[in-house]
Amino acid sequence: MEPCISALITLIKQQDIAAVYELYENSKEPDNILQLKFIYQSAQQNPQVYGFYQDLCEQLAQRKALPTGLIAGINDSERFNFFTPSLKHNGGFSQKNAQGNTVLHVLFANPNNILPPFNYIRSLLLFESNEGLIQALQQRNQQQLTAIECYFAYNPHLSALPRHELSAILALIEAQAQLISQQSQVLAAICKRLKQCNNATKLDSQNHRVLLLATTYNLTTKEVLSLLSA
Repeated sequence: MEPCISALITLIKQQDIAAVYELYENSKEPDNILQLKFIYQSAQQNPQVYGFYQDLCEQLAQRKALPTGLIAGINDSERFNFFTPSLKHNGGFSQKNAQGNTVLHVLFANPNNILPPFNYIRSLLLFESNEGLIQALQQRNQQQLTAIECYFAYNPHLSALPRHELSAILALIEAQAQLISQQSQVLAAICKRLKQCNNATKLDSQNHRVLLLATTYNLTTKEVLSLLSA
């Protein structure tokens, strides 16, 4: 066991939370990543202490920004839900890793996410003060893609979205449109990527991905399909 984890366990058992804060603040980023992973795993293993560990994580994030090396690991709904309170502090939502990705880029593009939590994210925007989350929607990564554009290009699941999730992503697209202008060359790159997808044959005029692209870039579905067949 890594010394940074054994020290953390000891302090938690001793209920010396002030010392936990001090340990975290004095640890380097690689150790902070290990400590946060341990806290998340401990929360998942025992629902009775989930709230305690989630609150502990949030307290740590208030004192020191979450390490950028953790961003790629917050890649599914369970992890995103756990870290949501922590991401509200120190610009966590809009923080970028070495590839220029925010947690939203990672979450939306992850091929293992059949259905990214669009509705949950919309609810955060509607009912909580999340300026950082709004900023995250307009962040472009090194490929010049926003998180929503990463979903368009890299999420391989092209089946129809449930109505509430479709409504949610449309709301996110509208929010993004108010923040940044869309770039035609990005749409071309997205279509080029989609043509390589194993499910590309599903991309017809009734497909949700095609409809969302048309909505986002103010085009007809016929124009989108033309780009996909070029």
